[in-house]
Amino acid sequence: ADPAPLRLLLSSARLACRVFYSLNSPGLTQEFEDTLDEWMAEFHTLLTFDAALPAYADTEKETELDAAKAAVAANTNLFMELNEEEFAKFLQTFVQDVWVLLTKVSLDVRQDNLAMNSIRFLTTVARSVHFALFRNEGALKQVCENIVIPNTRLREDAEEMFDMNWVEYVRRDSEASDADTRRRAACELTRALTDKFPQEVTQLFTGYVGSMLQQYAADPAGAWKAKDCAVYLVTALTARGRTAASGATATNELVNLGDFYRTHIAPDLMAADVNEAPVLKADALKFLTTFRSQIPKAEALAAFPGLVRLLGSDSNVVHSYAATCIERLLSLKVRPKPSDR
Repeated sequence: ADPAPLRLLLSSARLACRVFYSLNSPGLTQEFEDTLDEWMAEFHTLLTFDAALPAYADTEKETELDAAKAAVAANTNLFMELNEEEFAKFLQTFVQDVWVLLTKVSLDVRQDNLAMNSIRFLTTVARSVHFALFRNEGALKQVCENIVIPNTRLREDAEEMFDMNWVEYVRRDSEASDADTRRRAACELTRALTDKFPQEVTQLFTGYVGSMLQQYAADPAGAWKAKDCAVYLVTALTARGRTAASGATATNELVNLGDFYRTHIAPDLMAADVNEAPVLKADALKFLTTFRSQIPKAEALAAFPGLVRLLGSDSNVVHSYAATCIERLLSLKVRPKPSDR
């Protein structure tokens, strides 16, 4: 059948959703409150609607169905943030809808908008008084396995940016300009769940991280992305508060940060070949930069010969991160002990 009529209808539905978002951003009006049941019923229908729309030749262009669903997810997130009381009776339905939707979303660039809006909604729920919806251990496991981990794996487009557009890669990564990426969205969801369920989430991710590191150990050349994902997850799981001057100032006490650094980060920093596995070296440099105030002074000083060598790396990202790491470590102020004052 000709998909054009359906594309037109879904485009119109998306525009209606965006108008709804704009009109409700200042606050819920009486007119919308009186018809909220009808609006939410239509949103539920859109989120659960399924149609085999042909994908566009442009691999980055989303389909009209994905765009409409992404607009609905943005609307539900808006109501969770601004009108939680009025939205509460619909919450269970939409959490289930978005949950199921995310398990079906692919890692294609064309579905990034849908994935990010959906993950943001779950993050907002996890940070709210309704976080108990995730309390079940099975629910947490599903979120970690089916939503967080797949969306934190390094994709080919990011790998290509690392090599071909390093300035943009560094800007996004070091300036926290990657807010509109799946990785950052998944990272924020991880932090939200860790805040509410520290013991359960830490235990779950410890198992996943251990499995990824075993994959890397068995095949360093072929499974380096597994370690990249593991380092990213540990950072998301561990950093609880940070400042520009000191990096991470509070950490998850359930994570043995020092042991992880010595076992999995320091070897990459001290490796003789500065051009081998450049992404992992960039990960290690960022890890040390982030947790510089938490790493023992003696271990940070021991890393300096490796950091200086990494200044000579052929990778623009690596030698830029090495320079940043050295500068941040040298500018780190050591707080005097009470006895020294």
